[in-house]
Amino acid sequence: MAFGWRYITTHKSLLALLVVNLLFWLPHDIGNSLYTPMILSRTNNNTLVLGSLAAAAGFGGVTGAIVVTTWGGFRQKIKGVLLGMIGAGISKIIFSLGRTPWVWIPAQFCSSLNFPLNGSSDNAIWLAKVPPDIQGRVFATRSLLLQIASAVGYLIAGPLADRVFTPALQSGGVLVEIVAGLFGTGAGAGIALLFAICAVAMLLVGWLGFFVPVLRNVEDMIPDHDMESSKLK
Repeated sequence: MAFGWRYITTHKSLLALLVVNLLFWLPHDIGNSLYTPMILSRTNNNTLVLGSLAAAAGFGGVTGAIVVTTWGGFRQKIKGVLLGMIGAGISKIIFSLGRTPWVWIPAQFCSSLNFPLNGSSDNAIWLAKVPPDIQGRVFATRSLLLQIASAVGYLIAGPLADRVFTPALQSGGVLVEIVAGLFGTGAGAGIALLFAICAVAMLLVGWLGFFVPVLRNVEDMIPDHDMESSKLK
């Protein structure tokens, strides 16, 4: 783990790529942990709607994977990483504003459509830039840090929803006059607001990534490991 961390921190572009993923997956997992209670509270525990959304998510993910496999993705993989984040963020913002399956189902499909592009592009960069003989150690460090971010997201989601956002959008809450027109009040409204904030954060992470040269130019700043090997030979 120490070796993997040293390797990543000595390659600033890879560190930037890791950081942008941490900043994306933290709000994603906060929202993901609230997804089921938000839908159930807004549909009077209608499990049919929840199941339909699960099906839409699966269909969107499979469709996205087929598209990426057929197309091959962007030549500059970092575009796939960042545009996938932006697409997922926009879809989830629309999802948070919906109150019926007619909004949720297409928004969920479009959200899941982006993750194969994002994930495959991200993995392609790491696989191309990190030499195979040290990928295990570097990828273990990367995976652990992403899992820590996910755990933090799941840990804080409940208290934020129950103690901050849900009371704020109950009758007489401090945010009722400001955002009740968008999210309503009562059951699930506060969770929807928190979900929307997380989605906006996901969108901003992807968008701002284009303005960070060390991240935007990761594929130019770090040569592919096979190119380095050929030079040595």
